[in-house]
Order: sequence, then C-alpha cells, then structure tokens
Amino acid sequence: MEYTALIFDDCQDETDSYENLVDTINVYKNDPMCKQIVVSCTAEWLLRLAHSPISKVLLVQMANTPYVALLNGLKAVSMENVLVNGLSNVPTNEDIQKILSSLSQYPAIYMNKDLQAFDTRLLMFSLQVAIEQNLAIDTYAQAVEALGETPLQHIKG
Repeated sequence: MEYTALIFDDCQDETDSYENLVDTINVYKNDPMCKQIVVSCTAEWLLRLAHSPISKVLLVQMANTPYVALLNGLKAVSMENVLVNGLSNVPTNEDIQKILSSLSQYPAIYMNKDLQAFDTRLLMFSLQVAIEQNLAIDTYAQAVEALGETPLQHIKG
C-alpha cells in the first residue's frame, strides 16, 4: 500500500529531538511504499533540514494555532493513505507494516501517540467537521474521534 508519511510534531516534548526527526525521515525514505514525506515542525528544525534537501521530503512550517497547523500539514499530503508520526520515538519497519496492514482493512488506526494511520479523505473530512463545530482539537486522532462515526481502531505496536 502506497502512502504519505506526515511527520507532525510541535517539538515540545522532552523526548522529541532533531536526531529522532532525521532518523524518522530515513526510515520512511528507505521504504519504497512511502511516496512522500511531509515534515511539519518548528521553523528551526525545518531550516536545518532545508540546508540538505532530501528526496521525497516536503517541508511545511508548523503554524502557531492547532487548527491551522493541522490543516496545513494535511493539505500537503498527496496520497490516499497517510501515516502520522510524532517524534518521541522512531518508528520501526515492523510497526509501519503492521499499521499499513490494519489500514488496508479500516480507515483510522491508532498504534500510539507517535504513530497513527488514516484514509486521507476521512482525515480531511473529520478535520473539517471538527473545525466547523469549533471543537478543541490539537491532533489528527482527536479530529477523527470528534466525528464519532468512524472511531479509531487501536492496535498494539
């Protein structure tokens, strides 16, 4: 299954690091099923990445407000399936394959706070509904759960 990896993190947790960002990009860069990597994080880290462009990587500056940040990151996604990755932990190839397998059967998968997978259309629709209803959300998973008609399927990593 082809997909976009959306690395989306405000880089505020103590476990977030630039090294995790680079390692995460490399995991996805080396996966032939990953056709695009969208990175949305702090401007400082984006500038560091911009000095050495990487194939498949599109940089999106993290906005200050949650709605705008979520929308901007998602608007850059070009594939029908998206894996959303935080930066506390670097994903393993095994976790990626497991979550993709689950995504082939269900459109909203939650493995942990740093790895979720979605049908991009469902995610965009859920985000739109959450925004229209002025729901307080700051993650893509919250947007899908706010919609309520397609609950997240939780899987173990």
